[in-house]
Amino acid sequence: MTNQRTSPETGANVGGSGQSGWRTVAGWLLGIVGGIGVVLGAVILVAGENQYIGLGGDLSWRVGDIDPMWGLGLLIGGGALVLAGLGLVTLRAGAPQAAASDTSRRDLLVHATAFTVVNALLWIQDIAIGGGLEYAYWVTIPWGIGLAIHAIAYYQGAHRHPPTAPQAR
Repeated sequence: MTNQRTSPETGANVGGSGQSGWRTVAGWLLGIVGGIGVVLGAVILVAGENQYIGLGGDLSWRVGDIDPMWGLGLLIGGGALVLAGLGLVTLRAGAPQAAASDTSRRDLLVHATAFTVVNALLWIQDIAIGGGLEYAYWVTIPWGIGLAIHAIAYYQGAHRHPPTAPQAR
């Protein structure tokens, strides 16, 4: 049995152990893994050729032996994972009654999270295959345009005043 409370004004769920727990954990995990990816990517791109990266021993690599595209892929993919984690945490952090009633905001965050995760994986795969950038941008550019249109539509709609109820005579 869950500890659920409802708001007397709206009847919306305002507490308890709903589904926001997995979003918090997933958001933090994505943020941590993404942060590690960003740091590793930056080190690969910035460090000198004779510097080593890794945990030591057999788990270390000379930066000069690593293709810079790996650094770029880790930087882009890690940044995308950080953004996806922020999206999940932001979705959870909103007031529960607002999250329940504002489906357009939730839809935009889900769209942005899906865009970030899928494109991060595509870019990492595209770079890791070894041929350089071959196809990932063919997905990212049109989908990014669609996401931008979605965000513009959301923000234009969010700043409109809600229609007023007709006055009773």
